[in-house]
Parts: sequence; structure tokens; C-alpha cells
Amino acid sequence: MLAKKIFAAVIMIAPLVLPHNVFAESYELTLTRKSKNIYKVSGNDILVQTRYCYAYAYSEQAIFKTDGYGGELIFLDSDDRCDVKAVFSKDEYKPGKYSVKVSVDDDDWFEVFGSNAYIHTSNCLSLAMVEDSHLVISSSGYGQLIFRNGSKCAVEGVYSKARI
Repeated sequence: MLAKKIFAAVIMIAPLVLPHNVFAESYELTLTRKSKNIYKVSGNDILVQTRYCYAYAYSEQAIFKTDGYGGELIFLDSDDRCDVKAVFSKDEYKPGKYSVKVSVDDDDWFEVFGSNAYIHTSNCLSLAMVEDSHLVISSSGYGQLIFRNGSKCAVEGVYSKARI
């Protein structure tokens, strides 16, 4: 009887003290470097944003590993490894003018306040912090981000950040 109670106690406590399995996922991608820390997935409107990554990839095979808390890119030809900051998928917006509040998130990336939208610009030097702005989207999907002070930045696209 005592042995059964000890066995039951061990069964109840074991999951708390034994290491848990962490589920990691891996994806095979073909990437091309678009700009500093930005890699485009071939055949998709998906961008991978890295931290301090200096791999110059052109249609290079890579493995993207994620454990749900972060990610890593491993470039197969060069064996470069890079931390992944975010993964973005392109959103389709109808042509028009949108009022948005934006804050700079990273080089050429602006977060749209109160949403999961991120505006990817080209060579934009604004340091906006929750600034009222206008996003103008043309029929081609590109456009301009116009700030309160009248300065403008070319918009490459509007994206949603994926959970990695």
C-alpha cells in the first residue's frame, strides 16, 4: 500500500522536476538579402528581419529554426548563422490615403500604433514616435509615408509581424 502511494507521488511530481521537451520547428528557405538585416523569401512576400547579420545571400538555401521564443537562420552555402528578430508577411491594402500613427521600430521599419501592421520604407531617416502621419498607397502597392512636418519616405510595403 505504501509502495502504491510513493509510486503515485512520483508520477505526480515527475513532470514538475524532469526536463520538458521544447518543440522546435525548422523550415527550409531560399533567401536573398534585400538590405541590412532584411532577407526576402523566394517565391513569397515574406521578409525575415535579423540582428547584426552580415550574410550576403543571393538565392541561398537556409534553414530557419524556431522554438517559439526566437529564431535562427543557418545559411547552408556559407554556414553563416544569424539571429532572427522578426518575420513579416506582406498585407494587401487598397489604393488610397490612410491616417496612421507611427513609431520607428528599426531601420526603415515603422510600427503602426494600435495594430500589428508595420510599414517598410526605403532609406527613411525619420525618428517618429507615435506621430500622426499619412500612408498613401498607389495601385502598384507601393506608396509614401508622409510625416506631420511634411517629410516623405518611399514605402516598399505594409506587413504584418508573424509570431516566431
